[in-house]
Amino acid sequence: MSGTALEFPVEGLSDGEVRVRLPADADVRPLVEICQDPAIQRFTTVPDPYGGGDARHFLDICAAGVRDGLAVHAVVVDADHGEILGTVGIRRHATDEGRWDIGYLVAAPARGRGVATRAVRLISRFGFAELGAERIEISVEPANEPSQRVAERAGFQREGLLRGYQVVKGVRRDMLMYSLLRGELRS
Repeated sequence: MSGTALEFPVEGLSDGEVRVRLPADADVRPLVEICQDPAIQRFTTVPDPYGGGDARHFLDICAAGVRDGLAVHAVVVDADHGEILGTVGIRRHATDEGRWDIGYLVAAPARGRGVATRAVRLISRFGFAELGAERIEISVEPANEPSQRVAERAGFQREGLLRGYQVVKGVRRDMLMYSLLRGELRS
């Protein structure tokens, strides 16, 4: 699959409440605003500080992931108004074409509304149906309880603690591993 461009619907993926779509130049300013949030800075790999150049680099990464057949990084928007609520992405594992991982973040004003759970379900459904995923993973820092709830509400199973699993901003951190296997996704 690597090297073959991914096909992602031009209109994106929607459940009627949120829409997951590829980012555009007009998204730079809202992405910069969203990524100023201390919780996003703490629990994600976005640069700190985060500026316009970082958002434009994110758009480049998004385009390259689709072009190279390795990932879909997208923005999550309100289905009615198009307001950016966050981001979600799915990325293929480097050595296992059936294994993918998901990452997400939600703007502070949009939290607590099920935005991330909806986006994770949409991108997971796409991963299983269109990307050939057999297993999708989400890794979450133990202190990030809201993100753990997202994974669980989206139907992912908690598997355990992976000690020193991921480097985030230069610090090797423990992560809780969640997974969803083909056929387990709830509607």
